[in-house]
Formats: sequence, structure tokens, C-alpha cells
Amino acid sequence: MLPPGPRTPALWQTYRFVTSPEAYMRGLHKKYGDAIRFSSLAGDGIAVFEAGLAREVFSAPADTFEAVSLIESLFGARAVIAVSGDRHKKLRKLLNPRFHGAQVKAFLSAMQRAVRAHLDEFDNAAETKRVIVMTDVTQAMALDVILETVFGEGALDRNTARAVLLGAIKGFSPAIVGGRTFHKPWFPPWRRFLRAREAFDRWVETIVRDRRARGADALGDDVLGVLLSARYDDGSSMDDVEVSDQLFTLLLAGHETSAIAMAWCIYYLLRNPEAFAKLRAELDALGPDPTPESITKLRYLDASLSETLRIEPIVTDVLRVCREPFTIGGRWTVPKGSNVAVMLASILRDPRVFAEPQRFRPERFLEKKFSASEFLPFGGGARRCLGAAFAEAELAIAVAEIGSRWEIELASTEPERAIRRNVTMGPKHGVRIRVLGRRRRVEIQAAS
Repeated sequence: MLPPGPRTPALWQTYRFVTSPEAYMRGLHKKYGDAIRFSSLAGDGIAVFEAGLAREVFSAPADTFEAVSLIESLFGARAVIAVSGDRHKKLRKLLNPRFHGAQVKAFLSAMQRAVRAHLDEFDNAAETKRVIVMTDVTQAMALDVILETVFGEGALDRNTARAVLLGAIKGFSPAIVGGRTFHKPWFPPWRRFLRAREAFDRWVETIVRDRRARGADALGDDVLGVLLSARYDDGSSMDDVEVSDQLFTLLLAGHETSAIAMAWCIYYLLRNPEAFAKLRAELDALGPDPTPESITKLRYLDASLSETLRIEPIVTDVLRVCREPFTIGGRWTVPKGSNVAVMLASILRDPRVFAEPQRFRPERFLEKKFSASEFLPFGGGARRCLGAAFAEAELAIAVAEIGSRWEIELASTEPERAIRRNVTMGPKHGVRIRVLGRRRRVEIQAAS
């Protein structure tokens, strides 16, 4: 038995979801309830909008589902988010320790250094009275964080690296994320994507070859070095194609999502002065030059970041393919080969879980600990985002550096709204701000 759902053609449903996911899914949820049947160019299936149903999906054994073929087409057949079964288990086992705990702590100074390299932009904007588009600045920050932590400090021609990486990002058009139907040579956005991916692969091939030539003892402790030195249980290592697929995934997942979240957080803090004041008081207590590790331990900052990811989720949903019939909610059975979609954005804005869901209120994360199926901006289960801890640390450092140093204000009273960028959602106008000058508090501390 399947739940009710729209009967419109798969192409139309895909178009509506790609172009206006929030409004489209809100309408479907209101009309059909917490589970709906859908058709799309990525396959047919059931979408769930409620935390309890999400928990059933995420708590199912890892081999219940496999990745949708669209992911392989976009990120590569060897990427951790594209493989399934034993291959996925082995790869997660290999990579998980590299993106948690002590390993993330080892990247904190590099993150702070990369963020601070772009802070002059705010002083220049204050002097020239120029409006800053936050996503432009945060994308540059996030890109340099990737270069610092993934490829190492001073190890690359930065101009070439930025050109290759930005080319890959720009090639990732919304027109290619709805399904594989248009992944054909005759479709211009797909051709642009393939050219960008081929340029990326050639660049990575050169870097990997040079790194391997140094010998096993000189691979480095950055992410690339970690990938090249990692060994599976049988002693084997990643080949060059596998390394390139993991790096491409890290680039898209680690750059775009972090940059957007940074900009959204500044936007909501500026719209909520009381929250911004609380955050600044917490930051000021650390002194004029806090360590990155001390920043990542701040509770109100962490709550502000969580509230940002809740109210403006960067990824709206996660999709799984059933390897066998899967019963959900005790009522509906998804056939083998069909999809289960967990609608992350809908759950994160569910008033049954988050009171006044459209209100930005970081305190909710200090008052209550939400379950993994309620607060799920990074997905859940065996395929939860591998770089979640990395992203959270990067966000904390960037928002702390920006928020503590300058007096800033929004340059427009027009509310921002999220639009589709590629797989991700982001602010339509990029969050435009004015920099009024340095904060007096920072100047006094620096002088002392």
C-alpha cells in the first residue's frame, strides 16, 4: 500500500521540486499528510515529512538502502556518497576517523588562518562605503579553508587551484540535479559540468602524482595526505580515481554548504539584535585573540549555528533507494527499487517539534536536546554527512571572526529568500551588508 500523492507527470513534479522546493513540498504536505507518493526523474517513491518516520528510515540497517544513481552520475562512481553495500561500509570505516575528534582539531588553526586571510575585505568596505555580498566573501573563505585543510598550506599555486575549484562549482547547475534524464551530451549544462569535472580530475591527477613522488613518509597530514596514506583492512589503498571522487565530493559538500551557512547565520543575527548581542558578549569574554578551539566550545555560538541550519537548511532532502520492500509507518510499503525521501527542511520547520518554527531563536537549542531524527541538517543514519564536525568547526570560526570585529548592518530591508543553487539552497541576493567600522570593544582589547 502506498500513501496518496500528486498524479502530475514526473517531469513536472521534478521541475517544481528543483525550482521551488519549499513552497511545493509545503503544499503537498498540507494536502496529503506526513507521507506522500511522488514521481520524479530520479525515480518514484515515498516522501516522509515527520520525525518519527525519518527515524524509521535512518535507523534501518545500513544495507536496507543504496544510493540513488543520480549521485554516482554527479559525484563519481567511487565517491563515498555514491557507493553502497560493503563498499560503503568499508569506505565509511576508513574515512570516519579522518573527519572527527582529534583530526578535526588538527585542522582548526588552518581554518582560522584561511578565514582571517579575507578579513581585510571588511575594512576596505568600511573605508569605501561599499556594500558587501556576504556569499562572495564566505565562498572565498570556504574555498581557502578547503585549500588549507585538504591540500595543505603553501603546497599549491593558489590562483590555479581557485580557478579549477570555482570552475567545478560553477559547472554544477540546478538544471542537472533533478535526475539523469538530462545527463546527455546534447544538454549544454551537462556538457559544461563534464568539462569542469574533467579539468578537476586532470588537476587532481597532477597533484596526486607529485605527492606520491615524495614517498610514503612525505604524504602530509592534510586531507589529501590522509586519503593517500589510508589503508583498508586488507592493506590496500585508494587508487587515483577514488581519491579524485572523494575530493570532488569534499569540494562541493565542504565549500558550498559552509559558505551559504556562514552568510545565513550573519543574516539572521543582524535581523535579531538581541541574539547578536548575546553572541558578541560570549565572544568578547574570550579576549581579543581567541584560539580556534575555544571558539568551537562556545554554547551560544553553537546554538546560533544550529538555529541557522534549522531555519535555513542548505540541503532540503535526502533520497535512498530500497534494496528490498521497505515498510514505513506500519502502513506503507515502498517497493524494491523505489525511493524513500526524508524531507529534511519540512522536519526542521515542523511546529510539532520546533515551536514558532519561522522565528530565529538559538535558545531553543540550550533549553532542549533534540533527537537525531528531529534536528537533521546533515541527514542521518549510515549516510549522515561525513564532514559534519568539520563543517560545524569551520562555521563557528568564520562567524566568530566576522561577528566579533565589525559593526555591520543589512544593506536592504527586503527579506532574503532561499533559491536553488545546485543541490543546495542559498540566499537569492547573497546577504548584502554594510560595514560601519571596527567594533570599539575589539580596539580597546587589542590596545591593551
